[in-house]
Amino acid sequence: MLERIQRDGGVSVAELARSHDVSPITVHRDLEQLAREGLVERVHGGARALPTAPAEGRPVIATAWSQRVEQARAAKDAIAARAAALVQPGSTIFLDASSTVLCLARRLMEDPPNELTLVTSSPAIAYEMQAESVHVVVTPGELDQHMRMLAGRWTVEFLSQLNFDIAFVSAAGITLGEGLTTSRRPLADVVNAARAAGQRCVALIDATKFGRASLLTIMRADDPDLIITDSDLPGAVAREYAAAGVRLETLSTKEAA
Repeated sequence: MLERIQRDGGVSVAELARSHDVSPITVHRDLEQLAREGLVERVHGGARALPTAPAEGRPVIATAWSQRVEQARAAKDAIAARAAALVQPGSTIFLDASSTVLCLARRLMEDPPNELTLVTSSPAIAYEMQAESVHVVVTPGELDQHMRMLAGRWTVEFLSQLNFDIAFVSAAGITLGEGLTTSRRPLADVVNAARAAGQRCVALIDATKFGRASLLTIMRADDPDLIITDSDLPGAVAREYAAAGVRLETLSTKEAA
């Protein structure tokens, strides 16, 4: 298992169980042991290789994407755990290309619903989602290297032809005045296309993003059918949003366990 993780950079519990013909419980136990020995890093749904220093002693440089993935990790895990409970067997969902929604994808891999259809604009989610019971559909489009997403006219047109039970999305910031915001127009277009195609829109937004406004408004704060956030959001702020008609659910980070 260790050789596989080091070779591929990361692998899911489901894939290891299939490859070694053992139960997922056995894989979980072995991965926990490898993590305790400092040989791998446990992530939702599997494990990944620890970063190693490149040749000639050059330091490992964090990318904007890797920094977003690690920011507020416990909060994102709690949010992902609650969001996963909303996903029913046989449903069709959309996952955007945010780091918070990536946590949801990893959570779903731990206990994938039967006959789930998952549509995503995220190459990272498509790469990691290896559960056999999940039918993965990747949108067409142009690859934005900075945001790690597929976007553009092809993406929007493709999404407009589909139907989702739930569209899971996120944002760079949220305020009552500006709503959910982003600095990238292509991201806003993709999120709105997915929201229009979904029976429900659920926004996964950690507490660090409240009170922040980026360049462009994606949607109003009360447009999502539900916003899930974590316990670091001050109670006064939560009450202010609720009074404005925002459907907000605040979770404890312990709920990720």
